[in-house]
Amino acid sequence: MTPPDTMRWERLLDSGRYGTDRPEPDPGQDPRSPFERDYDRIVFSGHFRRLGRKTQVHPLNENDHIHTRLSHSMESASLGRSLGVHVGRLLEAGGELPGGLCPGHVGQVVQAACLAHDIGNPPFGHSGEEAIKAWFKAWLADNDTLAAALSAAQRADLTRFDGNAMALRIMVRTGFEENGTGMRPTLAVLGALMKYPRTADNAPPGKDKFSCLHGERSTLEQVAARLGLPGPPGDHRRHPLAFLTEAADDICYRVMDLEDAMELDILPGRFLLDEFKDALEMDAARVDDYAARPRRSRNGSLRAAIMTRAIGACVAAFRDNYDAIMRGEFAPGLLDVAREPASQRLREVYGEVEDRLFRSRRKVELELGAQRSLGLLLDTLIPGALALCADAPPARGGLCTPAQAAALLGRERAETLRAPGAGPYEAAVLVLDYLAGMTDHYATALSRRFMGLGG
Repeated sequence: MTPPDTMRWERLLDSGRYGTDRPEPDPGQDPRSPFERDYDRIVFSGHFRRLGRKTQVHPLNENDHIHTRLSHSMESASLGRSLGVHVGRLLEAGGELPGGLCPGHVGQVVQAACLAHDIGNPPFGHSGEEAIKAWFKAWLADNDTLAAALSAAQRADLTRFDGNAMALRIMVRTGFEENGTGMRPTLAVLGALMKYPRTADNAPPGKDKFSCLHGERSTLEQVAARLGLPGPPGDHRRHPLAFLTEAADDICYRVMDLEDAMELDILPGRFLLDEFKDALEMDAARVDDYAARPRRSRNGSLRAAIMTRAIGACVAAFRDNYDAIMRGEFAPGLLDVAREPASQRLREVYGEVEDRLFRSRRKVELELGAQRSLGLLLDTLIPGALALCADAPPARGGLCTPAQAAALLGRERAETLRAPGAGPYEAAVLVLDYLAGMTDHYATALSRRFMGLGG
C-alpha cells in the first residue's frame, strides 16, 4: 500500500481534461481511451506535423536517413509506451493501479507525453534555443526601460527560454487556436509531459530547464493541485510518469545521435558494434556475423538490442527507487542510475563522443547561420510587436511598422497585443509563439526575405 505522505495514482492518472468539463464520448461511439484521444490530437496538429522539418541535431540536412524532431518524437513515444506498460504492470501487481485502468492505459499516457515533448522547440534544435536566449539577454541589456517594465519572472522566461515551456503552452493554449484552450489534454498526460514542473525563476542556478512560462503559471498550479504533485507554488515535484517520458527521450536521443553520426561519417561505421559488443555479451562468431552485415542493417539490430536493455534497466531503476519517486524525493534521471551494462555503456560512450557529435564543421557552420537567421527575425519582429502595444516603451532598432507587424504575426495576435494590458512581455511571448511554430526551412526563407534575398 502507498504510505499517506506520497503521491497517489488515483489522482496521478486523472483522465479529466484541462480547460473543459465536457464529458468523454460514449465508448460505443468512440472506443478510444481519453489518453489515446490525446495521442491522436497531437498527431493531427499542425505543430506536430511541422516537426518533420525541424532539426534534431544536424540542421537542414539533405540526408533523408537523419533524424528530425518528428522521427525522434515518434520513436520516443514508442519507447515511452513500452516503459509505461512495464510500470503499469508493476502497479497492477502491487494493487496500486486504479480501478477501470489497465497497464496499457499507463503506456498510453507516457506515449502521448513523449509525442508532445518537443512540440514547442524552435527551429534549429538546441542551437535555436541558445540563440533566442542570447538575443534576449543582449536586447534587455540594451533596453533599460523595457527591462524595467518586466518582472524578474518575465525576464527569466525570455533569457532562459526553454522549448519545454512552449510545449505546455501549445498543449493548453495555442495548439488549436480555439478560444485559448489549446488541445484540451488530459491532466495525466500534462503531468507526464512536464519534466520540469516549475517556472523559469524557480529553476536552479545554472539550469535553464523549466516546463511553464510565467503566463501559464496558473495552469501549473491547477494541474499540480488536481494530480497531487507536492511542492511550493511554481516549483512542484515531478509526476512519476515524467521520469518515464524523460527516460524514453534520453535513450532515444543518445542511440539515434550515435547512429546519425555514423550515417554522416562523423563516427566510423562499426562504432556501435565495437563500442557495445562487450556490454551486449557478443561472442566472436556473433561479432563477425554483425560485421559482415550492411551498415544500416547492422546498426538497426544493435540499436534494437541497446534500447531493449535500456528499457529494462530504466524500469528496474523505477522499481528500485519507487518509494522516493512517489514522495517526490528522487532527482536523477532513470537512465542516469541504471546499472545494466549496455545502459551504463550508453552513458559512457555518449559522454566520450558528445563534442564530436556537436562540433562537426558543417554543423557549426549551419548553427552560426541559424543564430543569425533567428537574430534577424527577432530584430525585426520584436520592435514591430511592441509598436502594436499602446503601453509598451519603444525598443531599439527595427524597421517593422505596426501594420507590417500585424501582417506578419496575424490578425489574432495583433488584436491580442492591441488589447488593454498587453505590454512587452505579451509582445515577446507572442513572437515566440510565431517562432516556435516555424520550421528550419521557413525560418531560413523568411530571414532571407527580410534581407531582400528572396527565398
